[in-house]
Amino acid sequence: MKVRPKLCTARSIRKYEVNIAMRTPKLHFPLVILFLAINCSACSGICHISACDALQEMKNEIAKYNNAIGDANSMESWEIRLSHLERRVRSLEQPVWPVMDTEDRWLRCCEGACHCRPETVTLSCWRQELGELPIDQIVPNDVRVIDLGINFLTTLHRDTFQGLTLLTELDLFDNQINYLPESLFYSLRSLQHLRLHKNRLLEIPQQLFMKSINLETLDLSMNNIQHIPGELFQGTKKLAVIHLSGNSLKDLPEHIFQHLVHLEELDLSNNVLTEIQTGVFRGLNSLKRLRLQDNLIQQLPEEVLSDLKALEQLSLRKNHLSIIPPKLFSHLTQLKHLDLSNNWISSLHGQEFSNLTELEELHLSQNYLEKLPDGLFLHMNMLKKLFLFSNNLEYLGSNTLEGLDNLSALLINNNLLRSFSDSAFFHVSNLLKLHMDNNKLQFIPAGSLYFVPKLKTLKLGKNPWHCDCSILYLATWLHENKHKVWDSKPTCHGSADHSGQHIEDMTFDDLCAGQWASMTKLTPRLPIK
Repeated sequence: MKVRPKLCTARSIRKYEVNIAMRTPKLHFPLVILFLAINCSACSGICHISACDALQEMKNEIAKYNNAIGDANSMESWEIRLSHLERRVRSLEQPVWPVMDTEDRWLRCCEGACHCRPETVTLSCWRQELGELPIDQIVPNDVRVIDLGINFLTTLHRDTFQGLTLLTELDLFDNQINYLPESLFYSLRSLQHLRLHKNRLLEIPQQLFMKSINLETLDLSMNNIQHIPGELFQGTKKLAVIHLSGNSLKDLPEHIFQHLVHLEELDLSNNVLTEIQTGVFRGLNSLKRLRLQDNLIQQLPEEVLSDLKALEQLSLRKNHLSIIPPKLFSHLTQLKHLDLSNNWISSLHGQEFSNLTELEELHLSQNYLEKLPDGLFLHMNMLKKLFLFSNNLEYLGSNTLEGLDNLSALLINNNLLRSFSDSAFFHVSNLLKLHMDNNKLQFIPAGSLYFVPKLKTLKLGKNPWHCDCSILYLATWLHENKHKVWDSKPTCHGSADHSGQHIEDMTFDDLCAGQWASMTKLTPRLPIK
């Protein structure tokens, strides 16, 4: 009887791990593989698959290891290569579940550990605590949906989905996958939706999606991917949605998305991007939603968004932008939502938003703006919500809000506003919500709220209101519009006679003490402290 040669698998390697580690305590698990590869006489005769190619590569690395000791950079590079080879070996020893095309395939599928539904042509192994695929699970060849989400899978064999040519949806989210064989999805020519988020992927093979010609949505978010190969999406021309948020991307290859003419949503948020090259978004003529928030972007080339003529939503929140090039948004004529909040912007020139005629919501909060140039919003008559809170604004002029005919919400709280023009709200007659709390206001210019007759919500708390004749207009307005004032009632500040009293309860005699003067244009008698 012919004896089958002993295979060099990761399982056999682990048997010797303790013994080797005791003699060489500083060696990591990949070095154990090296040791066995060098001392395994049977290996050279059975290498017909790439696992043995990997082992052969490991043999060649042992000499490099000896030279690398003492050089931290060389050691790190060497260990990265070995770690990759180890993951490759592990994937090749993973079980492959049987795919069947017999008449009883769905009946036999239901006998396995996972849940089969012939009526919906689906197979669900969701939340089964699987460390590897169940070898006794029959998979019908005509299955349309496979759910392997929320398990403990670390990798898969390259033939796992061989023959599943009708599969349209695959869920692998929330596992511990750290390696994907390059040919894993080659059989899945009907695949439309692939979810790989919340795994431990460090890299993506360049040809992984080469044959995914019908793929429409791809979720790679919440991994630890540091680099995207430049040709990763060349075969996926039908992609409409890509999620890459929550990774460790530092940069993006130029023209990486240029073939994705149908892409509508791209999420690159929560990475460590510091810059975007001019050609990264070239050719994305159908893109509607672009998320770049929670990165480290310091500047953007003026033409980087020039091809995004269909863009409707753009988020650049929580970056390190200090300057907005005047023509950065000039091609975004369909943009409806723009978020620039939580950056380092200290000034605007006045032309940044001139072409955003369809914009409905603008976020400029949590920056360092000290003033707003007249005409900044001149062509934005579709804007409904303007967020300016948490800046350093000190004044609103009579033309600051010009052009905002349909504005319904203005949040300018948490600034340094000391005053504003009595006609500051002349151009926002449709305003419904106005937040001016937590500023430095001592009084409201007489007649200024006359221009916002539709106002339903007003916040004025946490301002140092000075209760003399200059506050009489506000006291009268508050008394007549109590139902419109939200949060705490405005109270007098700093005056020994009226400190802490509600302004709406103050009368002419309380405030003016018999002064014979016009009550419409008086300024505070005492400076703000």
